[in-house]
Amino acid sequence: MSKLESLFLFVVVIATVAFAFLLLPMCQYLVRPCSDGTKMSFGCCGRFTSAEIISFALSFCLVCVWVMTGHWLLMDALGMGLCVAFIAFVRLPSLKVSTLLLTGLLIYDVFWVFFSSYIFNANVMVKVATRPADNPVGAMARRLHLGGIMKEAPKLSLPGKLVFPSTHNAGHFSMLGLGDIVMPGLLLCFVLRYDAYKRAQLISAEAGLPPPVSNFSKVTYFHCSLIGYFLGLLTATVSSEFFRAAQPALLYLVPFTLLPLLLMAYMKGDLRRMWSEPFIASGSLPSKLIGV
Repeated sequence: MSKLESLFLFVVVIATVAFAFLLLPMCQYLVRPCSDGTKMSFGCCGRFTSAEIISFALSFCLVCVWVMTGHWLLMDALGMGLCVAFIAFVRLPSLKVSTLLLTGLLIYDVFWVFFSSYIFNANVMVKVATRPADNPVGAMARRLHLGGIMKEAPKLSLPGKLVFPSTHNAGHFSMLGLGDIVMPGLLLCFVLRYDAYKRAQLISAEAGLPPPVSNFSKVTYFHCSLIGYFLGLLTATVSSEFFRAAQPALLYLVPFTLLPLLLMAYMKGDLRRMWSEPFIASGSLPSKLIGV
C-alpha cells in the first residue's frame, strides 16, 4: 500500500468516526423505543450500543458514497461532522490561549492568501484548496484489474472544506475552510462554558435565588460572540463576491468575534479572570458546572 493510499485510508476512518459522532444523537432518539441500551461485544474492538452501531454503519455508507461520487453535499456533511467532533473534544482553557491561537492563525491565513504569491509566484493557499485530489480507489481498481465504474472514480475535493455553488458563476463553488469554523467555534465553546460557570456563581447559595442584575449583565458572552461570528462570516462572503478573489475568512471572523468579546469582558469586569484562570474550582459550585 502506497503512502497516498495509507493517508486516504486514514482520512476515511477519521471521517467515518466523526460523522458517526454527529449521527449518534439522532440514532439514539430513533432506537430508544425499541432498545434497552444493552451493549454488544465486538471482541477487541470493545462494546457498543445498537445506536452506536447504526450511526457507524450509516456513516460508513455515506463515506463510501462520497468516495465513489465525490459529490459536494456529501463532502459538506463529512466536513460538518469533523467540525462538530473537534469542537466537542477540544477545549480552550482561557481567553489568553484563545486570543493567541486566533491571532496566530489570522496572521498565518493572511500571509498565505495575500503574500505567498510574492515569494512562491503562486497563491499557495488557493492552489492547495482548489486542486482536486486523485481518488486512490481508481488506482486500486486498476491494480486489481476491476472493470466498470471503479476505474473512473472521480477526483475528490481535498483537503476538507465546505463548498457552496456560486450564485454568479455556474459550475464554480465558494469555499469555507474547516479551520474557519473550528477555531472560532472553540472560542464560542469557551465563552459558553464561562457563561454557565458565571451563572452558577451568581446564584445565591443561601436563598437559592439569583441576585438582581442589570439588562447589560443579562447579555451573555456566547450571544455576543455568536452575533460577531455571523457578521464576520457575512462580511467575508460579501468581500469575496465584491473583490472577485479569495479572502481569508479569519481576517473578518477573528476581529468580529474576539474584539467585542474583549470589550464586553472589560466592561463587565471579567477580563482579568477570563484571561488567565477562568474556571477556578469553588467548594460551593458543582464540579459538573465547571466542566460544561
